[in-house]
Amino acid sequence: MTSSPSHAPLALAFAMSLTTGCTTPSELLALRCDVYVSSIAPETAEVGESVILSGKPYTSVYDSAVYVGNSRATVTGVDRDNCATCDACRVQAGCTECGDCDVCDQECSINCVETVTFTVPEVDGGVHGVQLFNGHGQSHIVELTVPASSPVDDSGQDDTGPLDTGADTGPPDTGGLAPIPSPSSP
Repeated sequence: MTSSPSHAPLALAFAMSLTTGCTTPSELLALRCDVYVSSIAPETAEVGESVILSGKPYTSVYDSAVYVGNSRATVTGVDRDNCATCDACRVQAGCTECGDCDVCDQECSINCVETVTFTVPEVDGGVHGVQLFNGHGQSHIVELTVPASSPVDDSGQDDTGPLDTGADTGPPDTGGLAPIPSPSSP
């Protein structure tokens, strides 16, 4: 009787390669350079309001993700105003978006304005860290204050009149005009 070769070492090596490939943090794959946030405006915003991050280098809406705490916000816009001359200078000088480019620094810092606009997601009130991720990398964390939502006052304490029951309790509303009399019959 002949025995067949054992496939156990091959199966073990395959299983180890699957688990080894999944242990690298995904953040490391996105890090090409630092994404810089120079300002956040406003610094306090309600859930559902728009907030603008200014800084560089920014890319596009589909390539940008903003997190408020652990909640992903909806990116509604990425604008790069007056950046064409800066971009052309960087290409001509052989600089990348991420590298220092002394030849173009003045042009880029004065004229090129890059912003990302996002909508504050459903989060609890308090101070939250905001971080931007794009194809260039990730930003440092900036702070956004989200006010605690005010509870609805159903106590009736400050009401000025009786409860509206929906029942018709008075004459028809004429909008301040006198009713038009109906024509007399002959």
